[in-house]
Amino acid sequence: MGRLTIWFLLGLTLIAVSNHVGFVNADVGPSESECRPYIEKAIHELKTDGVKDGSGELQSDQPRGDDDDDDDGGLSAIDEKDTIEIETVELDSTEDAKSANDLDGDGIPDDEDDDIDGDGIPNEKDDDIDGDGIPNEEDDDIDGDGIPNDEDDDIDGDGVPNSKDEDIDGDGVPNSKDEDIDGDGKANHEDDDLDGDGTPNHEDDDLDGDGVPNTEDDDLDGDGTVNHEDEDLDGDGVKNDDDDDLDGDGKVNHEDDDLDGDGVRNEKDDDLDGDGTNNSQDEDLDGDGVPNEKDEDLDGDGILNEHDGDVDGDGVPNEHDHKDSGENADDDTEDDDDDEKEAVKKRSKREVDAAPVLDVEAPPSPAEEFPVEEEIVKEESAEVEEEKEPEPETEAEEEKEPEEEEVEQDPVAQEEEKQESEEDKEEAEKAPVQEAEEDSVEQEAAPKEPEAVQEGAVESEEAQDEPQAEAGKEAADDDDEDDTKPEDELLWEGEIPANRRSRQHISELLQLDEEFNAREKATDNVAEIILRDIKRIYENAVKPLETLYKYRDLSNRHFSDPEIFSKPLILFMGPWSGGKSSILNYLTDNEYTPNSLRTGAEPSPAYFNILMWGNETEVLDGTQLAADYTFSGLQKFGQGLEERLRGLKMKSKLLEKVNIVEIPGILEVRKQVSRVFPFNDACQWFIDRADIIFLVYDPAKLDVGPETEAILDQLKGREYQTRIILNKADTVKPEELLRVQGALIWNISPLMSSAQPPLMYTTSLWTHPYQDGAPARLLLAQERAFLRDLRTAIDKRIEHKIASARRFAVRVRNHAKMVDCYLNTYYNHKTLFGNKKRIADDIIDHPQNYHIYEGLSTLTNISRYDLPDPEVYRDFFRLNPLYEFKKLTDTCTYFRGCPITKLDVAIAYELPELAGKYKKMSESALSSIEAQQDAAASGQSEQKNINQADPKKTS
Repeated sequence: MGRLTIWFLLGLTLIAVSNHVGFVNADVGPSESECRPYIEKAIHELKTDGVKDGSGELQSDQPRGDDDDDDDGGLSAIDEKDTIEIETVELDSTEDAKSANDLDGDGIPDDEDDDIDGDGIPNEKDDDIDGDGIPNEEDDDIDGDGIPNDEDDDIDGDGVPNSKDEDIDGDGVPNSKDEDIDGDGKANHEDDDLDGDGTPNHEDDDLDGDGVPNTEDDDLDGDGTVNHEDEDLDGDGVKNDDDDDLDGDGKVNHEDDDLDGDGVRNEKDDDLDGDGTNNSQDEDLDGDGVPNEKDEDLDGDGILNEHDGDVDGDGVPNEHDHKDSGENADDDTEDDDDDEKEAVKKRSKREVDAAPVLDVEAPPSPAEEFPVEEEIVKEESAEVEEEKEPEPETEAEEEKEPEEEEVEQDPVAQEEEKQESEEDKEEAEKAPVQEAEEDSVEQEAAPKEPEAVQEGAVESEEAQDEPQAEAGKEAADDDDEDDTKPEDELLWEGEIPANRRSRQHISELLQLDEEFNAREKATDNVAEIILRDIKRIYENAVKPLETLYKYRDLSNRHFSDPEIFSKPLILFMGPWSGGKSSILNYLTDNEYTPNSLRTGAEPSPAYFNILMWGNETEVLDGTQLAADYTFSGLQKFGQGLEERLRGLKMKSKLLEKVNIVEIPGILEVRKQVSRVFPFNDACQWFIDRADIIFLVYDPAKLDVGPETEAILDQLKGREYQTRIILNKADTVKPEELLRVQGALIWNISPLMSSAQPPLMYTTSLWTHPYQDGAPARLLLAQERAFLRDLRTAIDKRIEHKIASARRFAVRVRNHAKMVDCYLNTYYNHKTLFGNKKRIADDIIDHPQNYHIYEGLSTLTNISRYDLPDPEVYRDFFRLNPLYEFKKLTDTCTYFRGCPITKLDVAIAYELPELAGKYKKMSESALSSIEAQQDAAASGQSEQKNINQADPKKTS
């Protein structure tokens, strides 16, 4: 019994032990899938951070799991060990075991193996380094170490980190000569990640992966060319002159505080564009390919020079740059012995240098930023210039007084000014000759200021010289004041702005420079041929019916030689004081001259201003204009219109190509005042001959009255040639500008009977700087679009002439068929003994009773809206009796054919074919001009090469 009990207890013990062991094994022993991430991590640490000892164990960098509160064990057994034996890890296959250290299993670690995959081809010549069947340029893991290239510190697995590796992708080509540094199959200039480190170029602090930060790297893109000699600094395939992001940091140039990426901010950088040339000697300061004298944005900060508070980007506002340049100019004209003025200039320069420089995109005006210093400089200069021969003692006292005021007003710089005053005294004791030599050296070394800065310097000099000039000519001024008449004051429209906006873009966009002269002459020769063809078609097909049916008695819209051979006509019209005259002065560079058109807020005299080209400036009256070949058709409107015509001839490049007309401003009044000439008919005469029409509006005057409605009604059918200019847009707040545009469109579009509103340009067309807070970039972009549109109208003048000729031919045809319809109705209702005059008058007075318009529209497919009103024909037939005309069938002859057939052929075929003919001839003429230019350029280059090869022969 006792034995049985012992065996029973023993069995229970064994059962309990076996269950416990199974439970422990089930909890503690992780599966293979759970172990794999830790195994791969351990392998990765073996190649990077781990330390391998002689037993082949890897020292674990992970913290121990002694503090783990998980009672179920988990992976605590692994965490409790200090090392992991690589040899005891069970991998899925032997290939994974090899890839840990030795991919080809030749006993040589991969980082020391010249042939990692053991295919007999050295790594630098192997297109598939790790032998996985994927070419290197498509392989995400070139060296087959299980780490993706963009996370691998050693892409080619040669044991040398990428930052120190001269051949990152292991293709045998050094990085400086490798067109694909990271071996990803993308050329460097197309690669978003040049060094293959997983960081995009614009976010990468080390672009070429050489271990040197971009701000300290002499070769930013790693192409072997130092930065100041590299034409493509960031290696993106775009040359520096055309690159919007010079250093490749993801910031466009005009928003980049460090343009060349050298770690020095722009305002402190002596070489702004990193081309190796000091700013003071650099002809292209911002490296945009545009020379400084032609660059509208000198420092490349995205702000145009005329709006930039710091044009050259040196951190010093323009006002103080002007003072410095003005001082240098004064040094050339003053005597060397004039120590007093020299001391004052040094003090003013010292005050400018001591003034704080704000790092902002649009700095405030100098008067707001430096009010104290400017007042002091002006007071000092005025005191010095008023006294012609100051004594040394009084001079010293005068120098101390302003300095004491400066100390009281600027206590922060008190100590610095005292030290500088002592230095000035020591310098004053030196010989004047030495000072003059130093000044001349400084002037020779000074950089060439841009045009805007030089103008500001000249103005500052004139402002400094004004007190002395006024003090020296007081007696003469008194005499002039006595001779001044009240009428003379009315001629002065206002002061010329100090900082006028540049007009250079006008010549460029309108192609007024001499480089376009050859192309203009070629197209002009072709245009003359086409214009002669238009005249031939008019004489043969249009004029016979025009004369036969007396079209000139019906309409004022004529077509003859002046309309065919005249220059393109640019027409400006709109309400009063919208800025039309200012725009004409701006386009022709006629602002602030004795012959400029009168401008101002008050309504200008109601003149038709006509601007034409002339060798000399000349003002023409209405009689002279009416006698001119181009405007001879205005004589029919009577003497009243001739008195309202005023012409201005001037030598302007724009007026060589076009004639510009300004219609008097429309002044809406409650009481309709009758004019001494047909104003609307005169306006229609100009509208019919205009190549492009601009309606100019002031944002403060958007009302539309009866006069404006009548003018807009005359523009029906001309919507494609009509543009709207919302002038003086800089006076409107940006948030209100959109609302003003919408209101103007809603007012005008319905009156023009157009479902699609005309194009609108929102800008300010004069040289005055834009007002503070105005959207300068938007206004300038709109102005450039306006100028391009104007140039397009000039280029399409032949197409406009062809369209005008065809439009006139259609009117003549419709008129002839209308008269023929009246005649057929007359002959159908005429009786043998009836009164022909009574029958004709009844038809003319009541055409609706005879269905003349409906029948003509049905039989000839002519739109009712293209025909004149019955009242027009009632007046026409009173002058020309209906029964005196011939029917169209009676005008045909055996030899000459029918005139109406010739006119239909001209409308349908001959005139449209002229447009294609002009296009082909223009293209051939331009191609020949380009070939001649290319040949001349190649001849010059060959001659230059010959001269360089054998200079003795040329000498």
